[in-house]
Amino acid sequence: MNRFVSGLAVLCLLGACSGDGTNPFQEPVVEDDNPSTTNSKFLFNLEDKLTMNDVRYDADDNVILINNLPFDGPSQRYLSDRTQGGVELYKSIQTATTGQIQHFAVFMQNDDMQVAAAAGVDWIDYGYAGANVKRNTYRLPGGVGEYVYLGSYGGVRNRGDRSGTHIVTGDVRLLLDIFDFDENGDGEGDGILEGAIAGTIRNRIRTDAETGAVITRNLPTVSLTVVQYDPETLSFEGGIAVTNGSNGVWEGFIGGADGGSIGAYINLEGTAEIQTVRYESITWTDAASGTSGEVLGYGSTSANDFDTIFALVDAGVEVPLLLADTSGIPATATRTVTIEEILFESDADARETGVLLTDQVPTP
Repeated sequence: MNRFVSGLAVLCLLGACSGDGTNPFQEPVVEDDNPSTTNSKFLFNLEDKLTMNDVRYDADDNVILINNLPFDGPSQRYLSDRTQGGVELYKSIQTATTGQIQHFAVFMQNDDMQVAAAAGVDWIDYGYAGANVKRNTYRLPGGVGEYVYLGSYGGVRNRGDRSGTHIVTGDVRLLLDIFDFDENGDGEGDGILEGAIAGTIRNRIRTDAETGAVITRNLPTVSLTVVQYDPETLSFEGGIAVTNGSNGVWEGFIGGADGGSIGAYINLEGTAEIQTVRYESITWTDAASGTSGEVLGYGSTSANDFDTIFALVDAGVEVPLLLADTSGIPATATRTVTIEEILFESDADARETGVLLTDQVPTP
């Protein structure tokens, strides 16, 4: 049940927006199973515990209010905590008896759109989460037909086997082509699709949600595969997001009176940790003593054996190049150094629920 009611909804269609001072991002309470509306799209699936069904931003107090995530506190208020990669991070309010499960949310906004994603930390599985994309106006950009959009990504990431939450941020680059593909049915007779949107999320940095400590600065790029939009609503769904060991969906809106923004939510699930670890392999020959040998940066000691390295990978720590111990190689020996690789994968899975917000790069 909703414990607060949004103000007047302003559905600014095709550039017609409110001039009465109301918040254009506010939507009415929707009692349907799926709370999405023309200008508000939710990542909503009760079976997957994606239950968020309302988000509001209070600019006066710089708080966001999120509905339908259990144990995040009766006020549903999330306080600003810090900024990471152009993304605002918020935390739910905890007291001695309320808000017993800490929740984290990422939030971004511009003149056209606002996006938010949130999740709690102390669940046996992924727990409850959600994401939302809202806009105030929408219209296709006019001009050359191909456009570049740049912006930021923020996500909340939980493992399926233990508590603890990570925040992931990155840089987004999207491409929009409004002329190709031609209008065509979606294959199921459910409407017309046209255009093409695709992109990437790069420079993904992961931090501990509570402390802000950097865990890794080199998470794999997320590929946002080509998706078409509905020419009447300028919304898109069913896009596939892929990264190393995980895949999922990305869906969202084109927004703004001139198509100046694209916003979307992303849901990735897959192997919790996957990392290619590099290590030195050195073969040597010493003519003076007639001896030879090989030393490895991996598996030669307890400090670099499988269990130690796996524990680092499983904790999400980026493992640097493992150097071989050369102390036993004669100074007169000739050496051949090669770099070998071994793939480590954790046994558990993880879910990353996030949002992106981009602005169109001005065309020359």
